[in-house]
Amino acid sequence: KTLQRQEMFAETLMAAKKSEPHVEFDDLQTIKMKAALYEQCIGMLLSCALSSVESLQTLDIPALLHHIGQTLNFSLTHPEMVKAPDSERRQEVLVIHNLSSMFENIENLQEDRIMELIQEHSICELLIKNISDYHTFYSQATKTFAAQALAGIFASEAYKTAPASFLGTQELKRMVVDLETSFLKELFPDVSSRKKTWALFDCIGRF
Repeated sequence: KTLQRQEMFAETLMAAKKSEPHVEFDDLQTIKMKAALYEQCIGMLLSCALSSVESLQTLDIPALLHHIGQTLNFSLTHPEMVKAPDSERRQEVLVIHNLSSMFENIENLQEDRIMELIQEHSICELLIKNISDYHTFYSQATKTFAAQALAGIFASEAYKTAPASFLGTQELKRMVVDLETSFLKELFPDVSSRKKTWALFDCIGRF
């Protein structure tokens, strides 16, 4: 897949040079570096903005959740994105922060609509699989955001009403339970530290 992307980028650059012969283009590697830096900067600005409830209230939530679902799905087949040294600035990690920010302010948002979209884009399943696969590469902050995002899903009325629509297989349930020994107990060692993640621990306890 990496080779296919490189070939696609090279072909696009060659086509651009042919259509604009008088324009001086950077080499392919420089263009890719600049594009990655641009994406990271925009992503970090978005994450900072989403810490404000006013920003969330004026945001196109369906578009954001569509993006989160696509990115979480993409990352499962591109582990190099999460394992990269700069992964904390990449969308494959930042979307977890964004999801956590959304649930942090869920009382001021349209929870029913948000949960419908989370189901539509299979975000719960994708999030669980990402955490299960990559938690050893996450920073402490990202682990915390991931746990809070999952807790937000499990605390929702939509999950309480129809849990099987979010955790439809035994494999998903096993992944959730395994998170407790993988990093949750260490990250949240006592009751006082679990204020924002109680729904996740409660869910694990029920399994």
